[in-house]
Amino acid sequence: MRIRKGSNGPSRAQLGFSMVEMLMTAFVLAIGILGLTMLQTMSLKASRGSKSLSTAVLVAEQIMDQAEMEGRLSWLNITDSIAAAPSMTTDLPNLRYVNLADGGKRDEVYNSKGGLVDTTSTDPIVKTTFYSVTTTRTPVAVAATGRMSDIRVVVQFTDNVDANGANIQREVSLTRRIIHG
Repeated sequence: MRIRKGSNGPSRAQLGFSMVEMLMTAFVLAIGILGLTMLQTMSLKASRGSKSLSTAVLVAEQIMDQAEMEGRLSWLNITDSIAAAPSMTTDLPNLRYVNLADGGKRDEVYNSKGGLVDTTSTDPIVKTTFYSVTTTRTPVAVAATGRMSDIRVVVQFTDNVDANGANIQREVSLTRRIIHG
């Protein structure tokens, strides 16, 4: 091996990167970027699914709250000592969930925003069905002054597909026992 006198730096063969080193660096960088892209895609899918699920729970809770409010109104109507012979049909005719027949059900459709579907709207989100809601009333006990019923709300929706492209049906179910007139 020869050593040149007066040489301060590396030889010409050692300057810069070789083509193989550059290709390997680009390959490792590409794999890292693809991994981050897949992570971002999975994160977006998960957030969309959780938004749909939380809206479904809110729809079910909204219906349950209305049924409970109707139960309280009808209970107060029946137990009102001042009113002369109160009647559910004449005094509170617009009760939607408490007036369901024993074992009866009500089917409704809601949009992705959690509101009832409005087919007259020009907004495609408001007039498109996303949640199918079934509400049932099952009697539990009947007393002289009122009734006790189980109100069950089932919200069904599809917000994702499986590996074969088939829709994945999801469901939220809530049940409450209410006292009503």
